[in-house]
Amino acid sequence: MSEDWPRLSVEDACELIVDCLNRTAPIVEYPTDFKMIRTTNVRDGWINSDGIRCVTAETYEIWTRRAVPRRGDILLTREAPLGEIGIVRTDDQIFLGQRLVMYRANPAIVLPEFLYYAMLGDDMQAQIRAFGFGSTVSHMRVPDAKKLTFTCPPIEIQRKTVHLVSCID
Repeated sequence: MSEDWPRLSVEDACELIVDCLNRTAPIVEYPTDFKMIRTTNVRDGWINSDGIRCVTAETYEIWTRRAVPRRGDILLTREAPLGEIGIVRTDDQIFLGQRLVMYRANPAIVLPEFLYYAMLGDDMQAQIRAFGFGSTVSHMRVPDAKKLTFTCPPIEIQRKTVHLVSCID
């Protein structure tokens, strides 16, 4: 029964929560395999490559020293705008631009896709907006990005939920 399902913080449900380096990576004017994901690339549940900026291999190594994003990782825009969510669906060599936080779900606790849909939902979106502050542009502090909570059913219920929701998505 859903009343018995625990409410967890994303910090307790994730193996890793990483923010960007909080400065802009030096880009190159030619295509490379190393792509910077910016807040403008995360919209409506998707990470798109429109206007993607590229960097050298050396820059990529520096900007991924905290973590290399991989398939299934979830990205949250902390500003400009606040609260957009995307899930990494490729094996491209990407890294976080400014004002992004990456969540890597602990699959023993929560399926990445379930956490992704939970973060898109009204409950977590309301929490994100509540953590937002600023008079000109609303933004969220990194420590607050770890405090988001969600109801976490058993893995089998998560699997069924993800299957049903992904059919609609």
